[in-house]
Formats: sequence, structure tokens, C-alpha cells
Amino acid sequence: MRILVVDDESLNRFLLVHMLEEAGYKDCYEAENGQEALKLAEKIKPDLVLLDIVMPDMSGYDVAPILKKKAGGIYLPVIFITALDDQSSLAKCLEVGGDDFASKPFDKVILTAKIRAHGRTRELSKKTFEQKEELTYYRNSVEREHAIVEHIFANALTINKKAGRYFDYRLAPASSFNGDLFLIEPSPSGGLYFLMGDFTGHGLASAIGALPVTRAFQAMASKGLAVSEMAATINHTLLSLLPVDMFFAAAIVEVAKNGTHINVWNGGMPDLILINREGEIRKHFESMHMSLGILDDGEFDDVVEHFQAEEGDRLLGYSDGLVELTNAEEKMLGEEAFYRWLKNEPDVTVTSLNERIEKFRGNAEQLDDITLVSFYCKPLELDVSPNLTSLPFEIHFALDADKLKKLDPVHDITMMIASQMGLDTLRSDISTVLSELFNNALDHGLLKLDSDMKKTTDGFFEYFEQRLERLQQLESGFVHIDVKLDPDTRLLTIEISDSGQGFDISKVNNATDNDCFGRGIPLIREICHDVHYYPGGTRVKVDFLIK
Repeated sequence: MRILVVDDESLNRFLLVHMLEEAGYKDCYEAENGQEALKLAEKIKPDLVLLDIVMPDMSGYDVAPILKKKAGGIYLPVIFITALDDQSSLAKCLEVGGDDFASKPFDKVILTAKIRAHGRTRELSKKTFEQKEELTYYRNSVEREHAIVEHIFANALTINKKAGRYFDYRLAPASSFNGDLFLIEPSPSGGLYFLMGDFTGHGLASAIGALPVTRAFQAMASKGLAVSEMAATINHTLLSLLPVDMFFAAAIVEVAKNGTHINVWNGGMPDLILINREGEIRKHFESMHMSLGILDDGEFDDVVEHFQAEEGDRLLGYSDGLVELTNAEEKMLGEEAFYRWLKNEPDVTVTSLNERIEKFRGNAEQLDDITLVSFYCKPLELDVSPNLTSLPFEIHFALDADKLKKLDPVHDITMMIASQMGLDTLRSDISTVLSELFNNALDHGLLKLDSDMKKTTDGFFEYFEQRLERLQQLESGFVHIDVKLDPDTRLLTIEISDSGQGFDISKVNNATDNDCFGRGIPLIREICHDVHYYPGGTRVKVDFLIK
């Protein structure tokens, strides 16, 4: 412990230093006046100062506050040594920054006890100061890292302006970083994709997964991948990236160029709702799948829900932070109240909805991220004019019973077609139509399954159980797929035939049902330029017009 003794009387300094050395304090320094004390203190950085009051150049009253100031944030005990005994002098010792005083002549026991006590306080202050410095350094480092991450996020998690003008949306994070994610990208076919997602929790940890999801989504959108492929790819990516206690609830949506044909994959998000001009809910796109990043590739379900909306309908999506919002009375907003707002005012803007949300919340803390998205169904002006290959081609695929048991050809055939110049714009449409037609040929033509079973939850599961069983028992039969491109007419033709018993095509010609169970003819007609079923019901041809 370094002790500085300041006194203009050499005898007093000698007695104090000798007394301190006997008490075990060997690191003692002397100054005979105030100026010398200040210079010496700057050099040795004392841990305690014994300071005389009456000195010729500067009094102890003048020296004490300067010593205290130079000590900075660390406690420097100053003990005045004085022969004065009037109360006003002693009070002034404390007022100018002194921490204690010792009267002349010195009592060795009392003085050393005071030094020990103030020494302990000094050590505690030094440790506290060091911890404060470490915390300051850590805080500055964290702030710097956050600034870097915010910069990266600001440049990476961007909303495509061309497609974004069709949306009204609000993202309100509960902390600096948003665990919710909202992305929009145009598709090569002139439509658009959007993704709404919610990572487990909120803040920086939950937002980290947004970067790989964003990059994957943007890359897949630029290639015109089907929604099912997007969901499977993002799931595969997050499965290897996220810890076991973290996942990503998400809804991936594709809207066709006409603005009314909608494809939805919903895993773990609240219902997306489609309302008409009167505010009545036409369709709930419920969560039919597990969140992304949980199931491995073999267990993952990429089935997409298709729906034909009407122009003027409004599609709304939101994260659970909206309906689970609580006010100061711990009352939850809930879906019913939110739906009631929409019913009473179908054209209410997201800004107005946000004002109602904030009014409901009041002074209560927002505990979770909130995302609210609105899209009005109308034709899109995002035209892409691809350079089509001038090379015509024809491809024939023959799938017998053995191959049908082992292969799902839709993905590979879609990839093969879309790899040709100018056809990538049709990738999602080709995948949707090919999947529908192939499954119809296999399920209803060869396996003789009844699609009406899927109209109930129990029937849905029974349908797929029967499908698996009958497929394994299949010993004969075929499905043929023929693909033809005519660059001159800009028509891509896909023809599928099967060896089944067929069906009454008059029912197909009168099909108007939007639910897309069974043969899903309204869906195919909406996507394709032309659909033609041949008599007997075992052969169908569709044409895509490459605009």
C-alpha cells in the first residue's frame, strides 16, 4: 500500500513514517508542501494520503480536492492530520473532500486502524472500477457488434421494391433485432412470392437464422421454384443450422400474375385469412405442417394448398405476437377481436390497425415481435419477357409399376424442363400442374382411390394410408409423361396417360369447384393456356403459353 505523507514539519513527517513502518507499511513517501505533494502523487499514484492542513504554499483544504479529482473514479482516502480541534475546522476537512482526520499528537493504534479501514475501501473501489471498465469495454464491443449486424441486416433483409408496392405491412420488433421475418420477391413468371416467418423467441439470437433464409428464398424466387421446393429447401438448411430448441414457423405464398391464384405452404404460423370486400372470411389457410427446422428430409411434408381468389379479395397474414398481445390488465387481444375489426371495416389500412393495436396495448410492454401483412388480389404488373430457346424438343417418360413404387418423378422432370432457356419462368406452374396430373393418374387411375375421402381430417389420413398400401401392392400398370416444346408457337405441351380404367370426362368439363380436391381441374385451367381431356379419361394434355 503506497502512503503519501504531506506536512511542512520534517519532525511530523519523520514520526508518521516511522510509526507507519513499524505497523508494516513500508511503501511510504514524503512531501513537505502542497505543490510537491501534487507532483509526487502524479508520479507514485498513492493509495492513501495523510495531509496536513496548515502549510505555507497551499493549505490542505486546497490540496485535497485536487488529489481527489486526479484519482478519477477510484476512491482515494485522504486523512487530514491536524492540531486543530474546533468543530468548524474539522467539518471543513470533510467538506473539501477529506474522508477522515487524525489529531496531533498521533495515536498509533487509532491511526493504523483508520488506515486499514480506508485501505479496504480503496481496494474494493479499485475492483469496482476495474469491473466498470470491463463492463464499459464489453458494452462498447457489443454496441459495435450490433451496429455491424444491423448494417448487414439492413442490406440483406430488404423488401423488393417492385413487388413490395402491392403490399401494406408493418414489422414491429420487441427488441433491437426482429425474430419475425417478411420477404417479398417477384417470380420469373410475372407473379410474386412472399414469406412470413417467426423464429423461436426474439432479439439477436432469433434473428440470426434470417440471413440464410433470406438468401435461400431470394435465390429460389429468382429461379421460379415451386412453393413446395422452397419449403423443403429452407427446412433442410435450418435443420443443420439451428440448435435443437429453436425452429422457424413460416408461411410461404406464391401469387400468380393474375393476382388471384394463390399457393400456400403454412407450417406453424397463425391462419392466413382471405376476406372479401364485405369483410367476410372466404378462406382460412391453416397451418397444416410442422415448423421449419424440425423434421428431417424423409419426414418433411411439402404439400401445398391451392386456392382461386377473386379480384378485390384481401389476403392478410400476421405473427402470433399480434393476437397474443396483452394490455396493462393482462387481457389478450385474440383473433376474435382482430377479425371483428376487419369485419367492421374491411378496407382498414395496416396503419389504422397499428393505431388500434397500440391503443389496446396502452402502457404494457410489447413482449413479442409483431408482423402484419395485407395484400389485395389484383393483376400484377411484374412482366418478365424471357428469351426462349429456339431448339424444339420432345421427351418421353415411361413409368411402370416398379418405377412408380420407387420414384416421384415430378421434381426431376420439372428440373429438366426448367433448365432450358426461357422455361425457368414456368417452373412453379409446371411443378404444380405436373404434380396434380401425375397424382391424379396414379391415385385415381391406377390405385383407384376416392378423393372425397380427403374432405375430412380422418378421411385425409385414411386416404394416404390406403395410397401407401395399394402402391406397395401394385404389380402392373403404367403412367406415361410426354413433354414437347414448340418455340414458334411458344407452347409447352405436357401430356399424361395412364393404364387405369378412366372416368367420365363430362364431369371434368363441368368442374367449377375451387377446393382443388380430387382432380383439381379449376386449378389446372387457371394456370394453363389450354386443358384437354381425351375420351375415356386416361389421357390429358395441357399447354403452357410462354409469354
